[in-house]
Amino acid sequence: MKLTERFDEQCVIVDSQKSTRREVIEEMVDRLCQVRHLENRNELLAAVLDREEKMSTGIGCGLAIPHAKVDFLDQMCIVACSVKRGLDFEAIDKQPVYLLFLIISPSGNTGPHIRALSAISRILSDADIRKNLIEAGTPVEFYARLQSGENKYA
Repeated sequence: MKLTERFDEQCVIVDSQKSTRREVIEEMVDRLCQVRHLENRNELLAAVLDREEKMSTGIGCGLAIPHAKVDFLDQMCIVACSVKRGLDFEAIDKQPVYLLFLIISPSGNTGPHIRALSAISRILSDADIRKNLIEAGTPVEFYARLQSGENKYA
């Protein structure tokens, strides 16, 4: 799966200035609702935060993949975010998070959701790709760097 086929630069937040895990997740959900014209903001946020309460989606190496499944979407949506100063996300390795990918999928569509999680983990296991994304100055630059990273592993 190519992640960049599932979202575009409008769904990229570069260097979020939010200071908590919840605030960044809210910012990402708000961006998703704005770009995709979704009216279920509170339900989306509740689904993501509910998943996050069970266990942090900070998977290590400065990466977090907050995600949820909801009944009212018909296709998977992704929002990417960088936090250059780092963010305490209660990650598994206890290190700050610098890159986040929010994935919201329809409840009955497990395959693409799992493939997206896998693609993010595979591509962003590369330290150079992570560094390039963190250093991106604009959403367009971030998106182009992600595409380049995907092509490296295509």
